[in-house]
Amino acid sequence: MNTPHVQAQVQESANATLTVKGLGVDFGGVRALQDVTLSVGAGQIVGLIGPNGAGKSTLLNCVSGITRPTTGTIELGDAALVGLRADQIAMMGLGRVFQHPQVIPELSVLDNLLVASHRRLRFSVLAEMIGLPVVRRAEDEARAKALSVAQRIGLSGSLDVLTGSLPYGHRKLLELGRVILMGARLLLLDEPIAGLNEAEIEHLADLVLALRTESGLSILLVEHNMGLVRRLCDRAVVLDAGQVIAEGTPDAVLNDSRVLLAYLGEVIDDA
Repeated sequence: MNTPHVQAQVQESANATLTVKGLGVDFGGVRALQDVTLSVGAGQIVGLIGPNGAGKSTLLNCVSGITRPTTGTIELGDAALVGLRADQIAMMGLGRVFQHPQVIPELSVLDNLLVASHRRLRFSVLAEMIGLPVVRRAEDEARAKALSVAQRIGLSGSLDVLTGSLPYGHRKLLELGRVILMGARLLLLDEPIAGLNEAEIEHLADLVLALRTESGLSILLVEHNMGLVRRLCDRAVVLDAGQVIAEGTPDAVLNDSRVLLAYLGEVIDDA
C-alpha cells in the first residue's frame, strides 16, 4: 500500500524531469559509479553511452529502484527517489524497457497489454465483484487502449500469440507497448534495438520520436548503435569506469578524444 507521502510524490511527478547528482555506487569495495551527475529534461531524449562495464545498467538500476546508491541523489520532478521501492517509483511515472524483455511468456500479447492497462485502474474488491458500471466502462476503455497500442507497435496481428513464442524483437516492442499503457512520463530504454531487424529498428525509432513529440515523454537511452544515438538523442552522456567523461551533442561527444580513447584504447590522428 502506498503511503500518503508517496502518493503526494506521484502527483508532484506528473510531468517530471530526471535529475541525478553526485551518484556513487559501491559493490563490496568496487566502485561501480563515482560522482555521476546528469539530467533529462521534459521531452528530451538523452543517450547514455560508454564501453561495456562502464556502469550504464547500474545507473538505470539506481534510477528505477533496483539498486540503492551509496551516495548522491535522484529526483523525478520534485520527488526524491532514493530509498523508494521499484514499484513505488513506477507508480510515479517511470517506465523501463530492459535489455532482456520482462514480459509474461505464459500470457498472450493482448493479455500482457491488458495487465499493463489494469495496473492503472483503482477499484475496491467489492466494486469489481459486483461488476459496477464504472468498472465495466473502465475495463472496456482499457481493452480499447490495449488494442490501439498493439496496432501502434505493430503487433495487432499477434494478439492471441503466447508471448513466449514471439520473436525476440517483437517481445521488445511488446514491452515498450506495456510501458506506454502504464502511462510513463520518464522512460528508460536499455539497448532497445538488440534483436530487431532493420525494419523493426526503423519502426521503433519512429515510435520513440512520436512518443516524445505527442506526450512530452522524457527518455534516457542506453545504446551501442551510434547511428541510432545520433538520430534520436538531443544530448549524450558518456560513462567510462563509472565516471562521466563527456557530455554534449551526439556528434560532439563521439568526436571527443576522451571518448575515442575509452572505446578504442587509442586516439587516431587523422593528420
